[in-house]
Amino acid sequence: MVEAATMPLINQSSLIVAVMGPMGTKMKSQQTEFNRREFLSTFTAATAGALAFGLIPNALAIGIPFFEKRQRPGISDAAYHRAWERAEALVKQMTLEEKISQLGSSSRAIERLNVPAYNYYSGEALHGITNEVPATSFPVPLALAAAWNPDLVLKVYTAVSDEARAYDNHRKIGLSYYSPCTLNLHRDPRWGRCEEAPGEDPCLASALAVQMIRGMQGDNPDYLKTTASSKHFICNNTDSDRTSISATVDQRSFWEYYTRAYRATILEGDSFCVMSAYNSINGVPCSASHFLLTDLLRRQWGFRGYVTSDCDAINNIYNPHHYAATPAVAAAMAVQAGCDLNCGATLQGNLQQAVNDELIGEHEITLAATRMMAARYLLGLFDSPSRIPYTQIPFEVADSPAHRELALEAARQSLVLLKNDHQFLPLDKSSLKKVAIIGPLGGTCHLGGYSGSPKVRISPYQGIAASLGATTYLPYIPASDMVAANGDIHLQSSWEGESNLGSISNNNWAQFPEADFSGKVEFQASVASRASGGSIEVHLDQLDGRLACTLTVPDTKGWEKWVNVSAPLTGISGEHSIFLKFLGGKGNIMKVKRLQLNPVSGPPPPQPGVPQVVFKPGCTVTGKKDDAMFQDAVDAAKDADVVIMVCGVNEDVNREGHDRETIGLTGAQPDLIQAVYAVNPKTVLVLSSNNSVAVNWEQENLPAILCAVCAGQAQGTAIAEAIFGEYNPGGKLPCTWYRSVDDLLDFQDYDIKKGRTYMYFEKEPLYPFGYGLSYTTFRFDGLQVSKEPLGMGGTAKVSLKVSNTGQREGAEVVQLYVTAPRAQVKRPIKQLTGFQRVNLKPGEEKTVVFELPYSQQAFWYWDTQSGSFVLEPGTAEIQLGNSSANILLKGELTLQAPDQPLSKPDMVDTIAVKSKVM
Repeated sequence: MVEAATMPLINQSSLIVAVMGPMGTKMKSQQTEFNRREFLSTFTAATAGALAFGLIPNALAIGIPFFEKRQRPGISDAAYHRAWERAEALVKQMTLEEKISQLGSSSRAIERLNVPAYNYYSGEALHGITNEVPATSFPVPLALAAAWNPDLVLKVYTAVSDEARAYDNHRKIGLSYYSPCTLNLHRDPRWGRCEEAPGEDPCLASALAVQMIRGMQGDNPDYLKTTASSKHFICNNTDSDRTSISATVDQRSFWEYYTRAYRATILEGDSFCVMSAYNSINGVPCSASHFLLTDLLRRQWGFRGYVTSDCDAINNIYNPHHYAATPAVAAAMAVQAGCDLNCGATLQGNLQQAVNDELIGEHEITLAATRMMAARYLLGLFDSPSRIPYTQIPFEVADSPAHRELALEAARQSLVLLKNDHQFLPLDKSSLKKVAIIGPLGGTCHLGGYSGSPKVRISPYQGIAASLGATTYLPYIPASDMVAANGDIHLQSSWEGESNLGSISNNNWAQFPEADFSGKVEFQASVASRASGGSIEVHLDQLDGRLACTLTVPDTKGWEKWVNVSAPLTGISGEHSIFLKFLGGKGNIMKVKRLQLNPVSGPPPPQPGVPQVVFKPGCTVTGKKDDAMFQDAVDAAKDADVVIMVCGVNEDVNREGHDRETIGLTGAQPDLIQAVYAVNPKTVLVLSSNNSVAVNWEQENLPAILCAVCAGQAQGTAIAEAIFGEYNPGGKLPCTWYRSVDDLLDFQDYDIKKGRTYMYFEKEPLYPFGYGLSYTTFRFDGLQVSKEPLGMGGTAKVSLKVSNTGQREGAEVVQLYVTAPRAQVKRPIKQLTGFQRVNLKPGEEKTVVFELPYSQQAFWYWDTQSGSFVLEPGTAEIQLGNSSANILLKGELTLQAPDQPLSKPDMVDTIAVKSKVM
């Protein structure tokens, strides 16, 4: 293979490519006759462009790492080699056509070799498995990051993989998941997928992502529990334009920020799958980048697994990136770059043509197929189930009582108390006679994107009412009340937070509990459909029972475009269970969210001795002000002892494929909060949100604010426990909350050093990174830092005492930051290097010890001239605090200059330093 340093920088084929020149300028493409030699020359130009741009280290893939060699986690080398040899022997027996058939997310069976079909897209596992009912739904990664607890994250994803294995043991759904590690960090709150990322900081994100991978893949040295994915590699930090955009990334941001969490999941987590992103980076599509997928992932980091494209990122190399002249060229580029699997069918549909055109050799396809089969061997798919420990996991673990309790504990730890003036919280239950829950998300268990379908999901309204012993009332029957269904029908989360029935096909049916039809003259359903001509038959008591009415379902022009359809009811009284029979064309014909019997019955009368709990949404998340709904909520707030507002942003505002333009509360929510506060200043705000929000007025005026970012199926219970003091919130924000979009850089600017994240942001944020309050107080003292200078191969110790000086048990997160010695280049204001969540009873004291190695990346920066990390000797400031803006203790540590150059220039420690509590 031609060495990268000698590769040409010009395009010699008919491909239309954008290669970055030495100064980062695009070089013109030339149109000439196409052949294999010229294709390879063009293909390798991408790597040459990366070299010229400074992304490829000078000592790439040579020498022994200077720092101590790490012990490989996960699958043993012996087991890996056995799987590779078996895969190699199997693939050698395959024809070219058969090898190609294995490179799509739906791989085909090869009956003559006893290779069954396999789905590499078994589903998502972002915070619980999807597509299966039931499945526990845990808090989203952004919420889990707020717990600052890697041990909790390991437990959560061990539970997720238990359920994945249980379903595969039960009915062979597959064991390959395109999640959970979304490592395009929360560098800008406008990004549509912020809820999927474990915060903005690479140290925190790395520590948590490693535990996600370990939880999903298991700890057996011989077999993978599942394959988990680190995605979307790399710099996929905008979503509305993700398939066509090219991220322009400077060297220092690339090495110091964007790569760190990915690298940690390979070196510390042994991730067996990496997903290449839709976007280009510096003009080269990520799924066609030999530098990213081979030089960096495999040669430098030692990645042993397979690379899958995002869906369908390989076709995007051709269109809309226009980096390849044809889909066949795009397919050849991707495989030669190191992309083994296509989420989609571009490889399966075009690689044969690429071989015919001499764009790629069969040996390169053989390598990709071998990687895929090695993963299947490591999953144990060709071995006797008796040899594999995970085949004994019973189906009963899915949404089990133990997993529900873990979901509740995760929800508790994810809560962040943002404001609590004059100890307004916790509330005294005994003093309450009426509680008003107001806001569009109060009646919703807002799970967030890629959510599973738990049997039990508790909204804030339900959780608070249950805590007070009150009954709940909704004027409609929610989809989540479904008793049974056939076919593929399952509960899924709608963008606005409520559940709906999805995957409805012709002749499907769903059963709902008994409802009182007495005095009802109309049956109504909230539906969404992408086709006209569908209908719903409403039968009573049994599927072939009395036909009560038939609803006609129109084309609503989208799955989240909800409309109400209705039909008259005549001559029906008494209580009847409801059976819906769905009729229509092919495929998914509709979704159903709510059922309603009109006229609506009023709420039950108050119970003697039990506080009255009323829920009034007041508005929708994004819609215009509805005067009647708005005033109904304000009126309910007037005579309440306390008002609990539940507001936020949801998937209507930002989601996969859709970035937001503003960062405040949307729709009529700000007006509703102010109107409610005007009539009742005893108002608490609960932010049930999928992202950070600029709540400037609320922070200035309301007495208390609690943040609950998509906290999973038990969120309502956890919120109630926190509000009434049964649990003391101890979470900390994993990202900076800004006051305005005016504080943000251009959305497309990837240069972290210009003011992104707490590391470089110099203005005053609304809430700083690492911030969170408690119902108790803590004291930090007794700081000790190693006095000896820290040199190559050495480790410094940092210790302090933490004590609970208040009256309640609580958790504090001790955060260790480093400010490196001043250098000739701009360095971060401070960098997180370690953290420890500490639980303390009143009056209790514990010692926290950090081990800070010389190789910690906070000491090093990327030198663009040498193409390696360098360290500036001198005095580093050691800072201990409970947020990035509240440093309570400071010390100094002397750093010595390296006495020899690094063999592998990026071989620095990316994850949090080791810590322990004594």
